Amino acid sequence: MDKTQLQQACAEAGAVYAVFWAFDQAKGVLKATMHYNPPERLAQIKAMTGSDTSFASEAYKYEFTPGKGAVGQVYSTKEPVSFEDVTTLPADTFLRADVAAKYGIKSVAMKFFNGGVLEIGNTDVWSSFDWVNSDV
Repeated sequence: MDKTQLQQACAEAGAVYAVFWAFDQAKGVLKATMHYNPPERLAQIKAMTGSDTSFASEAYKYEFTPGKGAVGQVYSTKEPVSFEDVTTLPADTFLRADVAAKYGIKSVAMKFFNGGVLEIGNTDVWSSFDWVNSDV
């Protein structure tokens, strides 16, 4: 997995962020190992919050065991998941819903990819999630 693949995933899906979650064998958890935000999204966040942090960059604060949360579920089942609006979900369904709300993230899609989980999302509500069936 590399940054250009994250950038490509954002471009293809029209996403405002991408995060790759890799399995850490030593700790037995999935951890964010890289992320991408289009430059225009970073500028928008900076203008709104005065900060350089984003929903994607805050992913590094989280770890998921296989089966726990949406990230762990996708890793365990190797089946994609998608949510039209994560801010309306119970906290136990999408464990980062409060952080998503902070950055205006609504729709999120995840799929098993390159031995980990590739997650993308947007500030708009998506009704179609064709990206989960693409090669990136």
